[in-house]
Amino acid sequence: MRLPTRSPMMRLSCVAVIAIALAACSEQAEEQPEAENTAAALRSVDLPGDRLFPESLAIGPDNTVFVSGMNGQILRVNMADGTVAEWVAPGKYGNGPLFGVLADTRNAMLWACSNDFSARGVSVAGGDAGSWLKGFDLASGEGKVSLKLPGGSAVCNDMAVGPDGALYVTDTVKPRVLRWKPGATALEVWKEDVNMGKEGGVDGIAFGSDGQAYVNNVRTGQLFRIPLGQDGAAGATVEITPSRPLVEPDGMRPIDDMRFALAEGGGSISVLEIAGDKAEVTTLAEGVAQPTAVDVRDGTVWYVQGQLTAMFNPDKPQPSLPFKLSSVSLTATPGAGAAGQ
Repeated sequence: MRLPTRSPMMRLSCVAVIAIALAACSEQAEEQPEAENTAAALRSVDLPGDRLFPESLAIGPDNTVFVSGMNGQILRVNMADGTVAEWVAPGKYGNGPLFGVLADTRNAMLWACSNDFSARGVSVAGGDAGSWLKGFDLASGEGKVSLKLPGGSAVCNDMAVGPDGALYVTDTVKPRVLRWKPGATALEVWKEDVNMGKEGGVDGIAFGSDGQAYVNNVRTGQLFRIPLGQDGAAGATVEITPSRPLVEPDGMRPIDDMRFALAEGGGSISVLEIAGDKAEVTTLAEGVAQPTAVDVRDGTVWYVQGQLTAMFNPDKPQPSLPFKLSSVSLTATPGAGAAGQ
């Protein structure tokens, strides 16, 4: 069947409609990359509160960033638009001043180290006395696990998930690493070694691609490897020699292979590349005010600056506000500048 021919006026109207539609599509195509670029360009986020003192951060599976504060609060940052909301209120589950925080996708938990610094004038209403490992449901924020660190005086500092699915926790008062096995109702001592620090100071912890644990000492600047045996037992501690002195090494997270991102409280964000008993140190950013923790995603190291000196010493200069969630590229060179310092 032959279709009827259109009149010149109808042809003109169709051309006009097509032209308008093409123009609209063109505008949408131009607008979309701009929106994507806006999200990709997010490099620094202001954090609310002048008493937050953000000590740690953890990047979740959906690019949500969790920030733990010394005010007992856990914030949730939407990295798509930089919005910040309270995720866990201070004291809600006995959470006092918070140190390390870790997103554990294997056990579907967000872990946080809760401590009691009331003797030093820092306390949180509703916070439990003593040092605790707190576990929150990674999806809802509901409190699920609350385990007190054993053996009297302790400070829960940071944690890492091992290849066996267990959680390994550092204690900064004693030279030891504790372990939580899934389903356990108590923490156990996995490794205690005076060689890791006679005066304490064990701080950051991360597992390498070799399946071994790596820990640092914030007081001495030392770096150690603790082998994880097939039976789960800890092997002999081995000291790793860095290519330059580490200055107050703190939070540490794996990047890939045997590379780790490191916050140095002395003012640097660095990368450690470990080979055997040596570590090559590359400085990404320097002149950073008291960084305490890092995490890595998509070629970027995100970090927070706890500025804890001001919190524990009110007579000292007060923190630079607002507190920030900041970043630096893994390809950065010192002097190029990190976002949000």
